[in-house]
Amino acid sequence: MTTTNEIADKIASDHGLTKVQGKAIVEAVFAAITAAATSGAETFIPGFGKFKVSAT
Repeated sequence: MTTTNEIADKIASDHGLTKVQGKAIVEAVFAAITAAATSGAETFIPGFGKFKVSAT
């Protein structure tokens, strides 16, 4: 299992950023996906998946 902290550390390492900067990037991506989904928009990330809030 990969955690958000592990993803943030990888981004930071690969791009010469601090762990705090990497974490901010990961949080910003998830916040953007959440905002789009809750507004009714669909987010599609090739190779990863689609995100959309649906009424059940």
